[in-house]
Amino acid sequence: SACKPGLLPTEDAGKPKVTLERVEVQSYFPWADLPARTPLALAFVFNIHNPSGYNILLDNFKFTVSFEAAPNEYIEIATPTSYDRIYFPPETTSQYRIVSVIDSATIRLTLLVAQAPKVQALKLNPAELIKDWYTKVGDFGFGIKVSEGMAVFLTDKGDVFVPFEGKFPKK
Repeated sequence: SACKPGLLPTEDAGKPKVTLERVEVQSYFPWADLPARTPLALAFVFNIHNPSGYNILLDNFKFTVSFEAAPNEYIEIATPTSYDRIYFPPETTSQYRIVSVIDSATIRLTLLVAQAPKVQALKLNPAELIKDWYTKVGDFGFGIKVSEGMAVFLTDKGDVFVPFEGKFPKK
């Protein structure tokens, strides 16, 4: 389904709207230099608004997480996916939380392989960048972006695909 020109993906009239409310550090472990694996659990809290007069059922939900590596330059690090089946009542806004657990070794491999061209173009040191992210995440000292988001809702009137995106902290 296409979006109307000039509107963000989450602003189609009459469709559910998904917005990133906030990101929380769900669980944090003391930093250990690479190649040790340091886990990091982030919770992504979304507002889901159902403007319709009927229940909608969330069927699946996915998005890409990117961390800010340089001013306004983001690097994709993970793609959380959820297959929770949750009903959202009519004419309400409810919150939906996805917890994503990542670790420093997986991020390192992502930076060295899939994101290598971007890391090289920005002249970044992957190990220093990862340590910087881990030491600043508690205060959200860098931007976190959610992109390529897609929520699929099942309704009595058919399936509804809702693209979404967002940034935290909101500046």
